[in-house]
Amino acid sequence: MVPRVLTALVGIPLLIAAIWWGFPWLLLLVLAASLLALAEFYRLLPPGEIPLPAPLGLAWVAALVGGGQAATGLTNFLLVSGIISLVGAGVALLWLIAFYRGANWWVAAVYLVGGPLYVGFLLAHALTLRELDPVGEVGRDWLLFALLVTFATDTGAFFTGRSIGRHPLAPGISPSKTWEGAVGGFLAAILAALLIDQFFGLGLPRWQPPIIGATVGVITQWGDLLESKLKRIALVKDSGVLIPGHGGMLDRLDSILLAIPVVYYFISTVFRP
Repeated sequence: MVPRVLTALVGIPLLIAAIWWGFPWLLLLVLAASLLALAEFYRLLPPGEIPLPAPLGLAWVAALVGGGQAATGLTNFLLVSGIISLVGAGVALLWLIAFYRGANWWVAAVYLVGGPLYVGFLLAHALTLRELDPVGEVGRDWLLFALLVTFATDTGAFFTGRSIGRHPLAPGISPSKTWEGAVGGFLAAILAALLIDQFFGLGLPRWQPPIIGATVGVITQWGDLLESKLKRIALVKDSGVLIPGHGGMLDRLDSILLAIPVVYYFISTVFRP
């Protein structure tokens, strides 16, 4: 617990500062985090698989992150990301045809192509969300909303599970998670959404932010379980050792990767500030 708290005391202010200042600090932070997370993702290959070409995936992720910063609006973002992803998938396919010598080529294909999309495409939403409006204040507040609701979900699930958790949620994937913890995280997400909406004045009817918060409260826990499944396949406890008390960068991003796109698409298509 102590390393987790100390890491949060240092990391959260830096994260908030980067979001507050925006470009180029947030771009540099997202780029560094995505490159580190992808390197960890490629190390989560099932035992016996041959290593993947990390430079190819890292270049693909960097392009996706750069596209997220450059694109303006939902349509442009999806168009730019789609073009980059098609080019990246084509290069990955050529590498598999020319150089891959492992037995399970489809496993290599899933990890080689899925990694940049899982990390780079999803995390690039943070940049396009931050630049949601010309002034930047609306996007800044919604990005903070997404992150703070995610942190509230994780915290609520952790402490509820430790205090009253009795029924395992997914014992074959993550034995420490319980249904009680999942409910606690879900309720914490709704409460956090209500409080953050009041603090920032997000400009939506009061019933809408809790709906977004409830969705984040579910999807973030799915993201946590997804990454836990990948670690189970790779027979490792953590994706890395970079962050004291948390493991690797991917361990810290697993919930955020799904939460930020959910918030972005909600306010870009369903609820408009």
